[in-house]
Amino acid sequence: MKTFPMISAITALLLVFVQAFAVNYLADEFRIMGDRNWFPGLIYGISASAFPEYLVVSAPLVAATIVPFGLMKIFHAFQKPNVHSTILDSGLWLSAGCLIYPPMVWLLVAGFAGLSVVRVFRLKEMFIYAFGTLIPFFWGWLWYFWTDRGSEFREVQMGGLFQMVNFNILWKEIGMLNASMLGVYILLLLLALPNVLNKKGIQIQKYVGVLLWFLVAGIFSVALQGSWHWSSWIVAVTPLSLLLVLGCQDFFKKWWIEIAHLVILAFILILQYANHLLPYLQYL
Repeated sequence: MKTFPMISAITALLLVFVQAFAVNYLADEFRIMGDRNWFPGLIYGISASAFPEYLVVSAPLVAATIVPFGLMKIFHAFQKPNVHSTILDSGLWLSAGCLIYPPMVWLLVAGFAGLSVVRVFRLKEMFIYAFGTLIPFFWGWLWYFWTDRGSEFREVQMGGLFQMVNFNILWKEIGMLNASMLGVYILLLLLALPNVLNKKGIQIQKYVGVLLWFLVAGIFSVALQGSWHWSSWIVAVTPLSLLLVLGCQDFFKKWWIEIAHLVILAFILILQYANHLLPYLQYL
């Protein structure tokens, strides 16, 4: 894809569109917002364009497509008696994402915790979930084995995981801009959390618990892989965008929310063109 940057950019655009549509469908299907609207998909689209690294195809971007579908399966398991196939599917979806992007392995833990939140997670169902997570790994190892690379599979999937990230980032201007954008989202999340945690209704509270687990797992997938990649944050964007929408939905009709929206959009545009603009700013 590096050889064909236009194809990479168009593919990334299509992936983000599919992801935003899936996130919006997730919010509508489970009445997370109360009424149907396009805000979840809109917030996801803005968040998924926050860093320039999101605008080209990468393993984290492809794997992030899996996250909304894994969440759908977990939400479907809420207080339903016979959901063995749904539990199996949730493990399959999340494990498939790990094959594409190994640091997503933390989402397997979030999936287990999420199922424990939405239902009484019985021992039999735990084994079903574990079996579902192992199936994609087995097929992945089998492909490596058929190509005489069976010993490489463990290194590919587990190499570099469970190591604290090295924060010796090259703090160039673009690094500082990315860090500032990340700080904006952290601030928005902290402001939204009180409203999110005070949501009424058992079902919504359960969903919030699952989203928080997935957000923490997404952060772990960034921090515990031995090296820093801005593109890795895309894994956490699905739970982040839904939590932001839940926390800010009471303010969508306020005049200042439109200003905040425009400011964030302007900041994102600056980020996208920073590499082109910075060389000219030194002459001002």
